Amino acid sequence: MADAELRGRSVKSLSRAESDFRIDIDLDEAERAAARVREWLMSLRQRHDLARFEYTRHVIIVPAGKTYSHPILTLGTRFAETEDHLLATYLHEQMHWYLWRLGGPDYDPVTPFFDELVRRYPKAPTRLPEGARNYEQTYIHLVVCWLELKAVSELIGWERAAALAETNYGYRWIYRTVIRDFDALEKLFVQHSILPMQPADAFLNMDGTPRKLNGRALPIIAASTAKAPRASKIDTKKAPATRKIKTGGGTKKKTSKAQTTPSRRGRRKAPGRGGTSRG
Repeated sequence: MADAELRGRSVKSLSRAESDFRIDIDLDEAERAAARVREWLMSLRQRHDLARFEYTRHVIIVPAGKTYSHPILTLGTRFAETEDHLLATYLHEQMHWYLWRLGGPDYDPVTPFFDELVRRYPKAPTRLPEGARNYEQTYIHLVVCWLELKAVSELIGWERAAALAETNYGYRWIYRTVIRDFDALEKLFVQHSILPMQPADAFLNMDGTPRKLNGRALPIIAASTAKAPRASKIDTKKAPATRKIKTGGGTKKKTSKAQTTPSRRGRRKAPGRGGTSRG
């Protein structure tokens, strides 16, 4: 009987404790952070000619959220400590949209020279914070970060733009490489029509809708037919693998070719579009 009475008292005490417990959600700080980013972005747009780099005209600000380009350019507050940081972050995501406009939803304009980037930088780190989030994103961001640096430097000067890039948390190796090899990469991008950088109004009407040329949608550039690079670690002394194939006249052997360096050549898709960005 004593045990039952004790349990009853415990339940009553717990009920009183739960009734006194309270959890509040205060979004004031989050709203202030989002408002600050919005005010800074509006101020930047007034001071600089950002319209030529705005390949999408729809921006969402998510306080404490992630920053990414697609499907809607979304700005968190993590990479917006100063107006310069916000400028670089914003233009970085707009450069993803620039590449998307150059190609389209089913074609990546980096594809024709992706293998050349692999040849030049075969040991590129493919994980944060030195590289990007994976193999393909690392090489894609050699282009995106170069375009970002180009755009930012036109607005605030090379020294400030390079200083921002060098102190970035993510993509450290990528930014160092872009700064060091800026001229060499520029020649490559000109060769493959990434440059000169087209202004946003070449792709968009005044209301932000995609523009058509002569009544037709912007053309899709054909994929490159360049040969894929050979992998440096292939042991050419080993005999090639064979497998048996059944035919109407019996069985014959077919020799399979050695695997080459992973390549995106000829793949008509755009894995570098959207997703979380900026490290």
